[in-house]
Amino acid sequence: MFKVESQESAFFDDLTAVQFGWEFTADQLGPSEDISKVRLYRARHVGLTRFRYLAPYDQRLRARENILTIGLLDSDNPATWSYDQLIPNDALVVFPNDDPLRAITPVGFRGSGIHLSENYITNLAELVFRRPLEASLPTSGMIPLDRQKLKLLRAEISNWQRLEACSAESRPEIISRREESLALAVLDALFDESNAEKVCSAKAQGFVTKALEIIHDSELDGIAASELCAQTQCSQRTLEKGFSNRFGVTPKKYINVLRLSRVHKGLRKFAAQDCDSIIELAGIHGFWHMGQFAADYRRIYGELPSDTLRKN
Repeated sequence: MFKVESQESAFFDDLTAVQFGWEFTADQLGPSEDISKVRLYRARHVGLTRFRYLAPYDQRLRARENILTIGLLDSDNPATWSYDQLIPNDALVVFPNDDPLRAITPVGFRGSGIHLSENYITNLAELVFRRPLEASLPTSGMIPLDRQKLKLLRAEISNWQRLEACSAESRPEIISRREESLALAVLDALFDESNAEKVCSAKAQGFVTKALEIIHDSELDGIAASELCAQTQCSQRTLEKGFSNRFGVTPKKYINVLRLSRVHKGLRKFAAQDCDSIIELAGIHGFWHMGQFAADYRRIYGELPSDTLRKN
């Protein structure tokens, strides 16, 4: 078994191939500069996702049940934050199965997701390394790689991208060998680098982290920057500086783009909404000045709300 699925769209919701090994939700934080692309290479035990996003997103992701999902960013990936820490381009990211990992991904975000059947990778660990996988695998976190292991893993990812060109689907032994080689490269990195001193645990980010938790647990149209400051016991100046350093926007603008994202998703599935007009939908999400709402919407999505509704 070997399948390749390619998708291109300016809208994240159309890139359904990324849902293979992850459970994803994402809100667009700014205008799309071009078409985003996803390519999924899928075999019996292993899946490889290659992605390149041309819009900034606020993402929440976790591994699907019975799948070990590992992320590796491209060497030239722009600086990317998992809310309270920078994600190194030379580190493996182990995704949790429970609480989602949250990340703000910039324009040009690109890399790979490696998705391995838990039974397959567990059996391979015991057969080749004579070690139980769970003894060395962090529940989630970032694992730095030395230069040689990083080079090997990137080479294995490149080998998977070449499979389509060589008509590998007609030669099962090639697929089996590539699955094993990629899985072994991941295991070699995990077993060598997963001790407590080398795993980059999440740092307490303080005020911004608390504010993000409050925002995502609230009704977005009912929370103000002053309320955030009161609940986090932080000054407005400090909170705005923290958000600007991480996301390039103030807390107020961050909340606004999340609300715009809710409207955009509602317009794309308007028949399922309990409202009769764009104005009513916008009002549900706290927009009352329609001129400003339309201008902000067009700045991010490149079209008016009515255009989105008409196309869907």
